[in-house]
Amino acid sequence: MTQTSMQQQPSTADAYGFGFAEMAYLLKSTSTPQAEKSAAVLRLSEELASKQLCIAGASSLLARGLATANGEDLELEGPAVALAYALGRANRWTEISLMSGESIDTVVHVESDLVKVLLQPRTLATWFAFAQDPAIEGAVAELDIVAEHVRQTQTGTAYILSRTVDAEDHLMIRPDAGAWSVGKVVDPASDVVEESGLDDIGLLAALTTLRTALLS
Repeated sequence: MTQTSMQQQPSTADAYGFGFAEMAYLLKSTSTPQAEKSAAVLRLSEELASKQLCIAGASSLLARGLATANGEDLELEGPAVALAYALGRANRWTEISLMSGESIDTVVHVESDLVKVLLQPRTLATWFAFAQDPAIEGAVAELDIVAEHVRQTQTGTAYILSRTVDAEDHLMIRPDAGAWSVGKVVDPASDVVEESGLDDIGLLAALTTLRTALLS
């Protein structure tokens, strides 16, 4: 299975929807350790292991014009190229749980060397992918997501789970009287260790520290 050049990826920030069988094929098409990690993060490991499901995903991509046949191989087209690249070459996966009352929405931030995407699960195990400007720092993008969630809900909170191939760590975020509070569970038997009174710059620093610590 082959893929088209990265030069053909779309520059638009529009969202593209992919079914779970299509996602399985995109993960299978790269067959890298990073793709396996992406599958685990997206809870698609069983789908990735299903040959028939991956074939169905390839057929769907072909029918939608997101892949073309080249002999017995498929070449990905358009937004499928960028998404497959990000999933197969990611160096960081950040799951952002946005909570408000009893509702939870999830954004998965997948970052590779050239491509960064934001993924949101939707009805019937579909995923919507949004291209992120690669010039924007990952922590800045994540701060924007959390800040917009709080702006819309007023009392919403967030749980950030950041992963590399070998490590993971978390950060809890909540609005606090016009500022931010962040917390971590250092010891499961103890209360959350919290830092309060952070402005946007302070929250950005906390997100950056979380990301940097996983690489040390």
